[in-house]
This record gives sequence, C-alpha cells and structure tokens, in this order.
Amino acid sequence: MQKINISYVFLLLVFFLLSFMRHVEANHGPGTGGAATTIPAITLKSGTFSLGLRTELTEFESISDSQLFDKATDAGSFDAIDRTFLYTFDIGYGVTDNLTLGLNIGWFEAINFRESELEDDEIEVFQANPDGITDLWLSCKYRFLRGPQGHYAILGGIKFPTGVDDRKNSVGEDVEAVEQPGSGSYDFTTGFAYSRWFTKDWTMDTSIQYILRTEGARDFKIGDRIDWSFATAYQIIPRNKYPNFAPVGEINTRYLFRDEESGEDQQNSGGTTVFLSPGVRVGITPRCGVGTSVSFPVFQNLLGEQQETDFKVVVGVNYSF
Repeated sequence: MQKINISYVFLLLVFFLLSFMRHVEANHGPGTGGAATTIPAITLKSGTFSLGLRTELTEFESISDSQLFDKATDAGSFDAIDRTFLYTFDIGYGVTDNLTLGLNIGWFEAINFRESELEDDEIEVFQANPDGITDLWLSCKYRFLRGPQGHYAILGGIKFPTGVDDRKNSVGEDVEAVEQPGSGSYDFTTGFAYSRWFTKDWTMDTSIQYILRTEGARDFKIGDRIDWSFATAYQIIPRNKYPNFAPVGEINTRYLFRDEESGEDQQNSGGTTVFLSPGVRVGITPRCGVGTSVSFPVFQNLLGEQQETDFKVVVGVNYSF
C-alpha cells in the first residue's frame, strides 16, 4: 500500500512539472520573486513563535552595453541588471497545533540596473537604483489532516502594498513598476502542502501555490503566478542530537503569467522556470537552525526579450521560542 501511495505522489509531481514547462519569467523585482522554497505541511505548536532571516542572491546573465543596445533595438526597450539581493524577515505564531499565522517583509537591493529605450531611432540608456522595502505578506497555514500517510495543509495569504513603488532613474522618470521593490497592489495566495516521513530520517515535502495579482502602481499588473516545489532531506545526524546535519534536494517550478499595463499584455514578460536546488540544513540547538541552498536553472524558455538567470544562492537562519 505504501508503494502505491508514493508512486501516486511522484506521478502528480511529474504531471505538474510537464504542465508548466513552457516559458520562464525574468523580471527582476521582488514582486516576481526568485526560486521557490518548498512549504511543509507541518505547523508550529500552539503558543510557539518562530523568527526567520533569509538572504537571497540572484545572479543574472551578463549583458554588455552593446548587447543592451541590440536588445533594445529588437524589443523597443530592455532592462538589465547584474544581480539582486533580497533580505527577508518573517515571524510565525502557532495559534493552535494545526493553525499557524505568519508575517513576511523584506528589503530589495539591485546592482547595476539599466534601462534602455528606442525613441526616434535612437537608443537611450538610463541608470537606476530601485532599492527599498518590499510589500508585507500576511499568511496562514491550516493542517486539516495528519496520520501515517502524512500531513496535509491548506495555505492562504494577502499582500499589502507597503513597499516602495516610486523609485526613479537617472533622468527622473519612474522605473518600470515590475522592477520596483513594491508593486502597489493587494495580492492574494492560496495553496496546498503535503509532508511525510518515509523513515525516521528521510522526509519529503511538496507544495503548490497560486498568487492572484491585482492592478497596482501606474495601472500596471504583475502577472499571476503558480509555484510548485518538491523537497526531500535525509538526516545524516539524527534530529535529537545537536548539532545535526541533513542534505536537502529541491525541484522548484514557477509559471508566471504575462504582465499587463492598462489592460494590455506585455509581450516581454511571463513564463516558467525550473530550478534544481541542492542544499544543507543544520540544527544548531533545539531552537535554532540554519540552511543554505544553490539553485541552478535547468530549463529556461523566455517570452520575448528577457534576461536569463544564471543561479541563485539562499542562506537562512530560524529561531523558535
């Protein structure tokens, strides 16, 4: 019976992966995000708090000034960036053993951001520093079933437009809304998470989420998004010993619908990316843990002219009390 259930789970994972492998998103702002992190169905114990700090580095393909001109000539406009940093802080609280509430906010930093536009047969290039505080997410996770076959939870959340959305370029014009730290919109998310132990040391988590966007700053709507992730970990050193150690492997798949401006689709936006993300997780004490992973894109297929991603690095620390 156990083998049948495991096979069914993996068939579902393959189905989602093949369904979404069509295009890839390459917008740079935190509203469109980086590699997804698998959300487990496990909830905090009642009355327990958790604090988390996370740094995400995204390295983009190198775009020289001459390439920037060529891409602007082909597409009419093109944005390029060397890399971005996204620093996030989150706090969680166990309302009950099966209900966890969370809050997440961050700071976005862009390195060597450039905009290019084709106007009157001439290419203009502008510099900008679209850095600043991001939008605030409030989230909830409700575990509705637990048993020998695993834990099942539903996910939900709402984003408030607390982030900066008025950064300007070197000539005083607003940077495109999709590149701003904040989107200026209220967004909503719903999803599902599943976790189980195959053995006392081998675990599996998978989650899928849909983010519904609304129109934000300057009549711009970032495309809706679907995230599917799968992670597995094996405890080399058991959890009840400290420090302990577990290698982790993830598959992260993201489908981003096209952006819209004044109700019209933006051709150079939207799509799917697939990452493989090896990493490690270390339990330092019963209350404190750290983790890191490196994400490599194994599938990219852009809609229109967009900048590809080379790799991502994520480092995080979590403390519960």
